[in-house]
Amino acid sequence: MLNGHTEEGAHKEREDRARGRERERARARGRVRLAAAWVAAVRQEALALKREQNRKRKEAEEAAAWKHFVQTERRQLQLRKDGQLAKQLGEPLPGELPAILQRLASEDRIQAERGLVALTSGGKTFYKAIDDLDPEDMPARIAANRLRTTWLKERRDGWLGRGEIQH
Repeated sequence: MLNGHTEEGAHKEREDRARGRERERARARGRVRLAAAWVAAVRQEALALKREQNRKRKEAEEAAAWKHFVQTERRQLQLRKDGQLAKQLGEPLPGELPAILQRLASEDRIQAERGLVALTSGGKTFYKAIDDLDPEDMPARIAANRLRTTWLKERRDGWLGRGEIQH
């Protein structure tokens, strides 16, 4: 019996050691899962911080662009008040009435003095006070500037083309 008891004790001791090793492996797996979860949380936190920094940077860039846009618009408004359009139009082209050019220049100056800027959207042009502009108006304002510039260039180029000799 002594041997039987010893064998039983040895068997129990082996089982206890096996259970102990299994418990240690389970604890190690738990530590690995906890570490992996912690690393994932740190990564998520770092990504969230990076997204926030990018958002703030983008907002700052947009604010700076808007500030620059408004400053440019105010300078352009002052130029219009000072008769810029009359200077750009120059002398009447053949067939143009000087009174029409004077009226165009005068209306532009009056609108500028009122602080109005043109916006073009959907093929239609409308006016808005410069102080009422917001960032969403930028494309319409740019379109209106492009339309005005194109009209002035086409007018000038048409005048240049009139002097050519036709064969």
